Amino acid sequence: LKQVEETIQKSKSELDIYAITPLLSGSNYENSISEMLLKLRDLLLQKEELLFQVTPKNSGSKSIDYAIQIQKNIIVESISSLRNKLQNRKVYLNEKLSKYDAQINSLPTKELEFARLQRLFNINEKYYTLLLEKKTEYRISKEGFVAETRILEEANLPNSPISPNKSFIVSSFLLAGVLLSIILITLKYIFHNNITSLNEISKISKSSIGVLGIIPKYRQEIPVSQLLIDKNPKSLISEAFRNIRTNLDFMNSDPGAKVIAITSTVAGEGKTFVAINLAGIIAFTGKKVIIIDLDMRKPKIHIGFGATNFNGMSTILINKDTIANCIQKSSLSGLDFITAGPIPPNPAELIISKKMDVIIEELKLLYDIIVIDNSPVGLVTDGISIIQKADFPIYIFRADYSKKQYVQIVDRLKNENKFSKLSVVLNSVDTERSKYGYNSGYGYGYGYGYMNQGYYDEPPTETSHRKNSFFWKKN
Repeated sequence: LKQVEETIQKSKSELDIYAITPLLSGSNYENSISEMLLKLRDLLLQKEELLFQVTPKNSGSKSIDYAIQIQKNIIVESISSLRNKLQNRKVYLNEKLSKYDAQINSLPTKELEFARLQRLFNINEKYYTLLLEKKTEYRISKEGFVAETRILEEANLPNSPISPNKSFIVSSFLLAGVLLSIILITLKYIFHNNITSLNEISKISKSSIGVLGIIPKYRQEIPVSQLLIDKNPKSLISEAFRNIRTNLDFMNSDPGAKVIAITSTVAGEGKTFVAINLAGIIAFTGKKVIIIDLDMRKPKIHIGFGATNFNGMSTILINKDTIANCIQKSSLSGLDFITAGPIPPNPAELIISKKMDVIIEELKLLYDIIVIDNSPVGLVTDGISIIQKADFPIYIFRADYSKKQYVQIVDRLKNENKFSKLSVVLNSVDTERSKYGYNSGYGYGYGYGYMNQGYYDEPPTETSHRKNSFFWKKN
């Protein structure tokens, strides 16, 4: 095909075309190309015949030359297409030949791998067959064995389980629950050491201590030592303080100014709260009342009235201030107060000094009732001298807070110090679970701390934390 292509491109006469024909003899392309070559030859013959009649520049001659050139181009393009097809087929056949060569070359390796796998298969098949034979032999021998046992009687199935015994377990746990409840109640009763009612005070003191009354628990949280009787004059709290005021009148109805000294065993029993509200309920009767804060280690009166504490009893006792300058007015008509003043280093010595007696006598000339808030006598002895001089010494216990042994302190004060007038007020009684007949009450919390010259902090408990707040329910 290459030779034919070159000859076509270089042919100058019809003789060259005749020389191409032998090249195509015996090939697959003889018929297709021969027809195109014959057509080319015919055109060449026509040109030769025409040249006998006209010149090469004749239009007829040029037309035949153009047709001859077109035919040559067709033959060349056809040969080029055939050559490309042949080249592609050659590439395809070479790829297949390479693939077959690779398969032939890899046959020995695959034969070796096949032989190895065949050997392993034969070994595994042999062991598997052996195991099947042994399994069959074992089953045959097992089926041929006859046990030397006989069933004498069929077993009877029980209607209920042997274990666990449900009824026994239930009854045991019920009995254990009852016993544990009794034990817990007994232990709680034995180790209960708080005063809860006036009956306990009378029982422990053998009725040797006079009782002024009780103050019910307040059912609303309020600030410490706040004056309540003016905000709720018809509440049970106010009625309780009126009852205490009436009992005081029965104790001593002599004319003249009277001194009421209030104390407790430890901090938090509500003596400041009782002092403020008792003074307020007495002021409701038209009497002139003044409250003196002699709890100089931990003063609270100024907090209850929301006043300052720059001057007070401590400055009066050391002659740095006058009584008139230290008297402060409260929001309640007829009720005045003197705060404790700056905390002194020697409050006990100041209280037992003669200056204290002079101050009380001067205040008696100005007021009908003098209410003195003393320090707790169970912690310090500052207030004992004032209680001895008071017309109405009052000792405060707090329900569910004060301990039963605190009653012995009151007994000792009455017996050793001859406090024949000493009477008790039970504060913060929970009337919802008591037998006093109230429908609401109050609770009071008071905290003392011995910081520098104050009292020591009592260990906080869940009960004391819960009780250190006021509660109030509208009547």
